[in-house]
Amino acid sequence: MKKLIYLVLIFAIAGIWSCGLNKKMSTTQTENQVSLSSQSDDSTEYEILIIDPGFGSWFITHRKPKWYHEQSFLENWNLQYVSAWNLKVMSGAFQLAYPNNPFIERIEYRPFVDYGLDVNHKLYYYFKYIEATWGRVLD
Repeated sequence: MKKLIYLVLIFAIAGIWSCGLNKKMSTTQTENQVSLSSQSDDSTEYEILIIDPGFGSWFITHRKPKWYHEQSFLENWNLQYVSAWNLKVMSGAFQLAYPNNPFIERIEYRPFVDYGLDVNHKLYYYFKYIEATWGRVLD
């Protein structure tokens, strides 16, 4: 598990670095990344890191309180969203048809891992943000 977390962090850093280089070359591409990781080596608590310039303000103005949805509701929707997201990331035809899409990197979301209400809440609203700014994720 620790190796997986370090591997995800390495890819996240490489992704951020490469997005920074691409942003210098092209100002029309937006920078989107979602990373789920545990907060410490011995803890089972997770945190979510979303790197998207517009998400923070959108999240503050559009979110509902954490208690509004049950965690099982958020987990079910997040599984559907992550599956659709990852299919778009891996689809060469989709990537060619929409070169400036936000579906850049896979999201590693495991169905039997309890990420907690905070992570599921924020991830759910990130998908809602993508739908509001880019279009439907579930197609």
